[in-house]
Amino acid sequence: MKGTPNILDNQVGLFFVVHDEFLLHSCILDEAEPYGDFLNYPLSHDKVWSKYYLKKYHVDFDYFPRGRIVYNKVKDSYILYYDECIEDEVNEIKRLFLDKECIIAIDEHYQCHNCNTGYVI
Repeated sequence: MKGTPNILDNQVGLFFVVHDEFLLHSCILDEAEPYGDFLNYPLSHDKVWSKYYLKKYHVDFDYFPRGRIVYNKVKDSYILYYDECIEDEVNEIKRLFLDKECIIAIDEHYQCHNCNTGYVI
């Protein structure tokens, strides 16, 4: 998968998978936004998509599969939420966490146009 980094330790972020390309936006944990027991990337998928990709792809942010990587401070582990149609890609991404446990979890919030039966184009 194009665009996949070598290691994701000590980072949180959000991502899109567009035509087999991994588009990651991340920050180190020291720059992450606290959210209860979690550290999260401070921007939304919509804001990132509007700024970097809307003019290139001409579709809304929720058209392609996407996900989010958060850090659980209490459990000292990562959770990688994702759209079920990119399970193979997410398993590849999970291997990039070397120092801490990374749990993967399907989240309906991140459904793309193919997975969301109510999606209107």
